[in-house]
Amino acid sequence: MNLTPNTQASLAADAAHPTVVECREFSVYYGDKQAVRSVNLGFPEKQVTAVIGPSGCGKSTLLRSVNRMNDFVPGLRTDGRILFRGENLYRDRVDVVEVRKRIGMVFQKPNPFPKSIAENILWGPRINAMVARGREASEELVESSLRKAALWDEVKDRLDDSAFGLSGGQQQRLCIARTIAMRPEVILMDEPCSALDPRSTAKVEELIAELRQEYTIAIVTHNMQQAARVSDKTAFFFEGKLIETGPTKKLFTAPEQKQTEDYITGRFG
Repeated sequence: MNLTPNTQASLAADAAHPTVVECREFSVYYGDKQAVRSVNLGFPEKQVTAVIGPSGCGKSTLLRSVNRMNDFVPGLRTDGRILFRGENLYRDRVDVVEVRKRIGMVFQKPNPFPKSIAENILWGPRINAMVARGREASEELVESSLRKAALWDEVKDRLDDSAFGLSGGQQQRLCIARTIAMRPEVILMDEPCSALDPRSTAKVEELIAELRQEYTIAIVTHNMQQAARVSDKTAFFFEGKLIETGPTKKLFTAPEQKQTEDYITGRFG
């Protein structure tokens, strides 16, 4: 099989960073409509993979499939496999709760719980019996999660205040901290900055750069500049198909497919 330079570079990068999540001939159907078409794509360990493409191309559907969030959609069915450290997430009797603990998700709009800042962090670990009893253990988890989300210094004196009192950007970082508190290995982000102002967006992007040292991250974004800034690897989707994937710098400066070039240069999409 003859591999293109971008594919060769992508495989070399994946070899340097072992693949944590891998889609193999994975498809998604909404009734008779096929939204994702036989995708083969890996997310390398402790790297940021950006998934780009026009609206309706299947990128968010794919992302939500990785931690089984699409299970809640009536009439949806899948074909193929998604492997997490070699284990098929769509096998029979898979523990979906465990999948969502190990593969966390941050949504497009900040969605804090109607609770205090501290309780937003503690709610998930408590119901999953992941935090030891006692005030000290809870305080340590709250502080460590908020520090990793670059939010501690801004909220440490108001932990008992409602999360709804935070700005939009702070709420999104709280949602990231809430995800981190579950001790995931992978963090999925579905357009996490689309509802934020430029200053808040910059803070989230800085946070992503820090989190990649500890977590495997996949981010769906419509913002080409953002994809170029934050990601190590980029995958371009069109009409449910993976058109091209490769190291971000190579894909943005020397795309191999005309569809990719047209999209990143703004000729369509």
